[in-house]
Amino acid sequence: MRCGNTMRRGVPNCTQACRIVFLVASTIGAGALSLTVMAADREVRPVQTGIHSRDLRCAIVSDARGRSICQRLQREMEWTWTGHAIISPGWRVTFRSVVRTYCGEDVGSKDITSLEVLRQTSKDWRAESGADFLIRLVRAMDGSAHEDVNSIFNTGNPSFILKGGCPVK
Repeated sequence: MRCGNTMRRGVPNCTQACRIVFLVASTIGAGALSLTVMAADREVRPVQTGIHSRDLRCAIVSDARGRSICQRLQREMEWTWTGHAIISPGWRVTFRSVVRTYCGEDVGSKDITSLEVLRQTSKDWRAESGADFLIRLVRAMDGSAHEDVNSIFNTGNPSFILKGGCPVK
């Protein structure tokens, strides 16, 4: 996109969409917003990659149970806004989505091996984090966890992630 050289008054080939893209990119930063400008009609469309997509690339997970759990994590992700210096909106595996996956897929000690495979072979950090959270939750529930007393994965913590059990289906 060659918008920068056409911002002068009176230049006919810089459309309003081009000006908006230039202003957004210069204000927020090029890395904060992924945009595709279609040259033919100057239409602006967001690129669906990374955290802007729900795709955790579960199809490449070789373990069938791991793939099923990955697909459930993918469905249960939530759109969140996080960040410090740069605000970052996107689809993420949250503690609530981990609980819904744990309960909905009936994840238990029998799934540790599949979760380990998912965590180690995932091509998306969100699936990796979800698998890690599920492993920690399973270990907390079967008594084999060694979590800090302040961890939400510690059953003795008043803020335990699964306090009150699974939601009624």
